[in-house]
Amino acid sequence: MGRPIITTDAPSCRETVADGDNGFLVPVKAVDELAAAMEKFIASLELVEQMGMRARAIAESKYDVNAVNTVMLREMGITGKVE
Repeated sequence: MGRPIITTDAPSCRETVADGDNGFLVPVKAVDELAAAMEKFIASLELVEQMGMRARAIAESKYDVNAVNTVMLREMGITGKVE
């Protein structure tokens, strides 16, 4: 969708965000840090757009179904092109 991300610095969440690149990581239960990250986006629509484009690019490259299937098939020892 091309949206920047604000998430907690916790397992499974932190893998989706490169802090300062496609969003912000905040410590778990850190209300002030969460509010500060939200305020950064409110204050800068340019930052929202820039980080949103990076978030989409990362998602497209990392989670592309064809790329994921190719890796899975290779790891299983199955050859052939994925359609």
